[in-house]
Amino acid sequence: MASTKSSETDRKDGSCETQPTEAMEIPTGDDSSLLGKRKVETTNLEEDPGENDGDIEEGVEEEEEDSDSEWDKDSFEGREYHSSGFEEEYMDKELEKKARFKSRTVIETKGFFEATDKFPPCCWGGIATVPGLDDKMRRGITVRQFLADMVSLCVEKYNKRKGLNVTCEHVLRANFKAGSCTKYYITFAARESDSPDAPLVEYQAKVAWSAGITYPILCRPTSPPKFVERDQVKEVAEEVME
Repeated sequence: MASTKSSETDRKDGSCETQPTEAMEIPTGDDSSLLGKRKVETTNLEEDPGENDGDIEEGVEEEEEDSDSEWDKDSFEGREYHSSGFEEEYMDKELEKKARFKSRTVIETKGFFEATDKFPPCCWGGIATVPGLDDKMRRGITVRQFLADMVSLCVEKYNKRKGLNVTCEHVLRANFKAGSCTKYYITFAARESDSPDAPLVEYQAKVAWSAGITYPILCRPTSPPKFVERDQVKEVAEEVME
């Protein structure tokens, strides 16, 4: 698998810009929860049944250059939620109901879910929502910028394979599954042409991150297609400036 190193950018609004240089330093303290270095509180009560990190971790170790063996392969593809396959048992039936809903949502959205109060309260394991997108990390960039750097690598590879000119405008939200090779599920606003008047379209990028190296997995428009309101991006950008 080809490895691509991401770096911080000078753009302060969390928009995307590709600058492949040195691998990003592994943050410590609170940032480590984002990078899979310690247990984190999540909104999932069970391990995600759709993910298998084996292939990615093997690729991280081997670092086979110029290999596309894992590109555009979604481990959730073809999976369906079956309530009979839910093995967890809870004394609190309301909690069990929320856990089942979360499990189904994770599979149906293929990891790109949007947090809701219908999910169970915080506990350990599974895919969680990345918190504090505009919080500062150790090297001075925000979490949103860190995610935007990884998105840029996916978009670059997507454009090269598809012959397109998609650009990332802003990271909207993200989920992650912590581990020795952390998976990120990033939803972002994109334009599909150079025109500043081109509509903003919701896209998804999935990456694996290990030891400061980003491994692009896939990039695609949300299905079904979903347009992003300009006011939504403007509102997020204004929050960043504040």
